[in-house]
Amino acid sequence: MGGGFAAQKMLVGRKESTPWVSGDCTVHQNALNVEPHLTFREHQILELVAVGCSAKQIALEINIAPRTVERHIENVRLKLNARNRAHLITQAMHLGLLVIETPPPDEPTLFELK
Repeated sequence: MGGGFAAQKMLVGRKESTPWVSGDCTVHQNALNVEPHLTFREHQILELVAVGCSAKQIALEINIAPRTVERHIENVRLKLNARNRAHLITQAMHLGLLVIETPPPDEPTLFELK
């Protein structure tokens, strides 16, 4: 995982171009700006992770195996280059893939329900 970041930093920070790699650097640099594509299922699971659901809860909600949920979460984590679930949510919000809405002040939150 760390090697990709080093290569990314090297490509973006490159000042001079070597004739035999100049074309490749341009292609890779442009590829770094592409928004990651999430499947429908990955996006669905990302939203449920964002509201605090566990893999087991997500599996019950969308009727798939918990291990499959974990695999989808791992795929999204890799696509967004996130270190953990909290970072995954931050990355998704930063990229505009996820919008967290806060309830109006008069609506009870999960913590206020009894």
